[in-house]
Amino acid sequence: MWPKPPIKETIMETSSQCLRSSPTGTCTLLPTLSLPAPLSPLFSSDCTLLTPLFLLGIFLLLISLCASHYLSRSPITELGQLGPRGRRNYSWNESTHGAGGRFVDWWLFGGCVWIRSSLFLWDRMCHFLGLSHGGADEDGEESCGGENLFACFGVVHNHDYKNKDGKAAENADTTRNEQTHQGKHGIGIIGYDSSLGAHGPVVLAPIRASVFILAWCSIGAFFVRAHAELTHFLIHYNAETFNFLPTSLRENLITMAFYVLQGIEYIFGRYPYFLQDEVLPSDSSMIGMITCAIIYATALITTLELALYVVGKLFSMIGIYVPKGVSHPGGPRPHKIVRVPKWTEGKKHFLPEELLMGQNNIKWRCAVAHDAHRDTLAKFNKAAGKVEVSDTTKEILLTGEPFGRQLWTMLEPQPCDQNVESEDDLNMTLRKALIPSKSNSEGTQQQPEAKEDMPNLFKQISDLFNPNVNPQSKSKPSKQSELVQLLASGGRRPWAFDPSKNPNSCDQIFRAQMISSYLEENEGKLPDDIAHIQRDESKKQIPAKTVKEAAKRGVAFYSMLQSPDGHWAGDYGGPHFLMPGLIVAWYVMGRPALMISPPQQALMLHYLKVHQQEDGGWGTHIESPSTMFGTVICYLAVRLLGAKRDEKWVTHARDFILKEGGAVMTSSWAKFWLCLIGCMDWKGHNSVPPEMWLLPNWFPFHPGRLWCHCRMVYLPMGYIYGSRFTYSDAENDPLIKELRQELYAEPYESIDWDRTRHLVAPMDNYSPIPTFMKFAQNCLSFYENYRVFRPFRDAVRGAGLKFCLEYMRAEDLQTNYIDIGPVNKALNMVAAFHAANNDINDPAVQSHMTRVPDYLWLAEDGMKMQGYNGSQCWDTSFAIQAVFECGLLDHFPLLSTKVWAYLERTQILSTETSQ
Repeated sequence: MWPKPPIKETIMETSSQCLRSSPTGTCTLLPTLSLPAPLSPLFSSDCTLLTPLFLLGIFLLLISLCASHYLSRSPITELGQLGPRGRRNYSWNESTHGAGGRFVDWWLFGGCVWIRSSLFLWDRMCHFLGLSHGGADEDGEESCGGENLFACFGVVHNHDYKNKDGKAAENADTTRNEQTHQGKHGIGIIGYDSSLGAHGPVVLAPIRASVFILAWCSIGAFFVRAHAELTHFLIHYNAETFNFLPTSLRENLITMAFYVLQGIEYIFGRYPYFLQDEVLPSDSSMIGMITCAIIYATALITTLELALYVVGKLFSMIGIYVPKGVSHPGGPRPHKIVRVPKWTEGKKHFLPEELLMGQNNIKWRCAVAHDAHRDTLAKFNKAAGKVEVSDTTKEILLTGEPFGRQLWTMLEPQPCDQNVESEDDLNMTLRKALIPSKSNSEGTQQQPEAKEDMPNLFKQISDLFNPNVNPQSKSKPSKQSELVQLLASGGRRPWAFDPSKNPNSCDQIFRAQMISSYLEENEGKLPDDIAHIQRDESKKQIPAKTVKEAAKRGVAFYSMLQSPDGHWAGDYGGPHFLMPGLIVAWYVMGRPALMISPPQQALMLHYLKVHQQEDGGWGTHIESPSTMFGTVICYLAVRLLGAKRDEKWVTHARDFILKEGGAVMTSSWAKFWLCLIGCMDWKGHNSVPPEMWLLPNWFPFHPGRLWCHCRMVYLPMGYIYGSRFTYSDAENDPLIKELRQELYAEPYESIDWDRTRHLVAPMDNYSPIPTFMKFAQNCLSFYENYRVFRPFRDAVRGAGLKFCLEYMRAEDLQTNYIDIGPVNKALNMVAAFHAANNDINDPAVQSHMTRVPDYLWLAEDGMKMQGYNGSQCWDTSFAIQAVFECGLLDHFPLLSTKVWAYLERTQILSTETSQ
């Protein structure tokens, strides 16, 4: 059926005979490539791509892309919604585990999209005709093939599953997940786009077909052209031209050319069965050519799909390529970090008393929920010189649910709004209902005036904030203060921080406040389960007799740390690259005290100082060895906060940077902040084009396909880069001029910035950038810097900037100006400042600044920026699950009810039952 390629001896004999037959060494015995008659119109002899087969591929591609664009703009409720994941019943290579290598998976295992699209069309036809089809599932429910298809595909129909009684099954999702995850399963088909909804397979199948057709047309045109060129070479072969080559080598070259010619003829097939005239018509009319193209394309796609499936199966069986899930972390990186972080052993750092004490001996305190909202409004109201905050100002400045909010402030608690039910009212109501024996004493606490007569134990432990107390001093802390110290520090020296032992804080300041507040509310008494700590004067440990008793003690201790609104707060810091970004934004925006106050600046500077390592650098995070990324950006923050360049620890950090080659060797995010502050030219940063957002969202490189945090950081970065926004006073600011000298190993003016774009220190090069990525970035550099692209760039950049700005404003409003994380929080704020023409009093800028304290946390190592505005829901959910597993919900009714009230108050209630 298929002609066999000639063996080597035949080729050698033919080539030798060809050379001997001509005195001049010119071979004239070679035939030209003769395609089968049906293939002649599909592969033009003049190598043009405008053939019926190529046009068919173009038509399929355009139709599919238009459909995907339309569907991606349609509401997801009209397309099918995300549902149970997993695969069920359909098994054309269902053993693949997702998109571990998306490109390879798409080629090897994407063929199942044809089955899925067929089932989808069958399902829709049955729905349209009102037919019931498919079989009953394990629950006895009639389920159509398409529905199972979408469950496999990550999509289900927009209706509720019901049990045999017709009622919505509460655990339907769980049951179906358990059923669909039996055996081998994955997480969805390769190339699936959730924006296409349930219609995804029908769109992806013709896209895949068009890719095959266009690729084969291009390859076919190349083969035809290659055959013509090789034939021309062999026909006009002249031995004298290659007389400098040995005879054996010349014969081998000719033999190789013969092989290629015969191989091309073999690939096209002179007499393949499905290309016979009676199967594939050779009619030269338009209908005949279209029919020929369709039949040939169908045969081609079927053959390729089966071949790719077999290859994929073989690769999987022998372990050459085994696809893994999207969330699979992969193997160890080839460039392991062999260095370890190192701090001076045994060096304890203490928070000086003056950092914790403000004017009139006011200390830092953690305000929660309504208390936090009242504090923010009072601070901005005071800055505006107003006596009261109007309802309009409240709505503009501060939106969102107060429960769960936590911030550190030096303002006294503000008066409560009698018309708003706060966490204090909730706490009082629950205590009356759940602890009736204490209702009389707590009745007096309902009046704010009654609290003035009660001892403020938190004020009595002021000496605990001073680590430099003279041991010979006659003044001694009270017993209550000693008790708070014991419980808050866990036996550690109060307020001491030693990163060589543990670079993480122990939240002693927050714990001291919460324990003191608990003692105030309970007449100075600890919970009953740990009351022995107060009764035992010897302070000896009394071990629990049973596991249950130990659990009760632990929960009793954490009940004192529970916030008034029911959640547990705590330190959520760690990365070193968060706070410097906020500090750069603060400096660029004119250093407003409402954003970062002088006391906060001092605490931030202390934090950076105590986390500096022995080599002078900072890590990417608190447990990381020093990196250029962490060191450069932290050094920048240290100098912007006011540290002097000749201080020993600052000089030590600068030496580390210069030793590694200067700030040009840091990574991209640090370079971005340097460009924004004016310490680096924008040419030194790789392009972040905002017009990428204008691409259709089905486009493979659309930013919307990035991970959510990368996507929302790329958004403001694109806006700022596209605007080339830089600190307005950079050229005149003496500090910026000093930084330009300090950060680089050569004069700032002599640096060729474009050559520094790809530079990165070896210690930071954990995942080297692929060559293709560097090539793409170089192409974007041409696009950014060469005038030939300027008309097009100017035409689309304005639209891209407008899109980015609208998208950022939408995120700001939807998240109450908290945003998705601390990095894009600072960037969005800078973008809003730029969009407001550098007006710090713009309402959007003011609203952004109201939410900056949500990210800041105070502990014994200073003030830091957290990875988000807390982990309230996570911590509270895990904590209450632990209480439940111990069977102690009823033993701690106040704790449990406050948790339930908090979770109920802060969740988005989407069902009638929950509402």
